[in-house]
Amino acid sequence: MKKQYTPQFSKRILLSALVLIAIYIIGFTGYMIIEDMTLLDAIFMTTITITTVGYGVIKELSQVGTIFTIILIITGTGAAAYIIINLADFLLSEFLLGRLHRRRVAKMISKLKNHYIICGLGRVGNNIALELQKDNSDFIVIDNADEPIEICKSNNWAFIQGDASTDEVLLEAGIKKAKAIFATLHTDPENVYITLSAKALNPDIFVVARAKALDTISRLEMAGADRVVSPQIIGGKRMVALAKQPTVIDFLDTLLSTEDIEISLAEIEIEPGSKIDGITIKEANQLYQFEALIVSIMEKGQKVMVSKASASTLIKAGDKLIVVGAIEQIQKLSELAVT
Repeated sequence: MKKQYTPQFSKRILLSALVLIAIYIIGFTGYMIIEDMTLLDAIFMTTITITTVGYGVIKELSQVGTIFTIILIITGTGAAAYIIINLADFLLSEFLLGRLHRRRVAKMISKLKNHYIICGLGRVGNNIALELQKDNSDFIVIDNADEPIEICKSNNWAFIQGDASTDEVLLEAGIKKAKAIFATLHTDPENVYITLSAKALNPDIFVVARAKALDTISRLEMAGADRVVSPQIIGGKRMVALAKQPTVIDFLDTLLSTEDIEISLAEIEIEPGSKIDGITIKEANQLYQFEALIVSIMEKGQKVMVSKASASTLIKAGDKLIVVGAIEQIQKLSELAVT
């Protein structure tokens, strides 16, 4: 999370220092030539002039020497002030504000549970963050570059500036209590490494990884990724689906991404000991009349499988219900699914 030295800052300080040194050299050289001072006296005179300590002149100055001193005061103090301002700005942002942010994030993470971690705030990661923000979900961004961190600051997103593939940073992001992690870095090897690290630290975390190359998909799955997203494959399938069934795709997009709609599509996980744990769909509806339509049920650990849920289907802890219904109907069923 530490802010790194930027090339722009280094250049500003170096340029200012060089200007100040040049002014200093010109200063004592000028006094030696104009006022015929010794080297030591000229250096002393230049020093007290630039620092404006007010000791007074060593000897009476000539008219040219007085004008030279005025110019030296203006240029020298200006350069010195510029260096001090830059150093103060750096120290304030690097240490004071940096420490305050780290403490704030650490305090916030300690209170989080079932949050999301976004590794890499590129184009994909940025869209993930916007979707999670729209859904009012808690999330933390991890990125090592300065530009993504500035985006986080401008959007007031929690962030950690560091290497997302290291255990230290993942632990700092609260991976042991997180619900899911998105591996969206620019290279496939980095995403594979993040997946391995995430699963080693929290075997139960849900990992969604991005794959640029098609042959990386199997590697990410072997590393433990629960879902692998390939922009090329998804883009091709979506374009075909839009051409064949545009209305259906638009309808599903509306259900999944639009707020303030009458009906919605949702995923509900059954917790052990909840009111509908261990009874059939028919019995659950008769007892609680939630009215939402349970389209399908996925058993714990099962990948996506589309199968019709019948009235006699048993609801068990760990199952995930795919539900369609009005917002209040889904909300009622969600309350029945928790302990």
